Amino acid sequence: MNKPVLLTVPRSMMAKVQAHAKRSAFKPEDYQAFHEREAQADYQRQQAQIAAERHQRDVKKLLDRSGVQDIYLSATLESYQIYRPEQQAAITSCRKFLQGFGQHGAVKNMIFCGSTGTGKNHMASAICNALNASGKSAVVATAFEIQMKARAGRRHDNPFTEEKVIASFSGVDLLVLDEIELGSTQDHDGKIVNAIIDQRVTAGKSTILLTNMSFEEAAGFLGERIADRLVGNFYLVECFWPSYRTNKPVVA
Repeated sequence: MNKPVLLTVPRSMMAKVQAHAKRSAFKPEDYQAFHEREAQADYQRQQAQIAAERHQRDVKKLLDRSGVQDIYLSATLESYQIYRPEQQAAITSCRKFLQGFGQHGAVKNMIFCGSTGTGKNHMASAICNALNASGKSAVVATAFEIQMKARAGRRHDNPFTEEKVIASFSGVDLLVLDEIELGSTQDHDGKIVNAIIDQRVTAGKSTILLTNMSFEEAAGFLGERIADRLVGNFYLVECFWPSYRTNKPVVA
């Protein structure tokens, strides 16, 4: 009967192999520790997913809708109609943002500036739809909506307190903040949106801003501190082409 292979290997050679091996085989106690670490990592991933879904549900309850407008529920980057080079550049930025979402070193934020009817909501909603389909939590809300929800949360009979409103919008994976210039400018209300953006930036969360203002006007509206933190890691998409609704391209 043939001897086991290991018995035929000279001890000197085995010593060399063991000396150059990156790691030895698992011992029973090592395997148990490894198994426990993997189980703990799985548990933490599950808890993170549960927390993300809870945030998504909370925001849906706050908005009484998913956030994405009905006309954009099926929007994709592929369905966006391109008829100008600037639009192609905008879609390219959106794809880069989406492809790198959640990855270390990727661009965190986007700011869409420009005229009405240029597709800002379509592009931002398409990003939200893609992320929600992948299990992430992404919502669209106007600055005024958030402020009104926070104001309502100050009533004693409202289950969503102001702190809960801020925490819910701060916790989603992606917040698309629309019409930032139309929010209330009252002192306390005006600070709500800035507080949410500030918490998101601090936590490394991604934020997309939509505005009809120019970038310079938007930065001035947000204030130097918040604007500086957002633009430290962002894509700027300037949409100043004619409105699609009133200037549809003629197809021959």
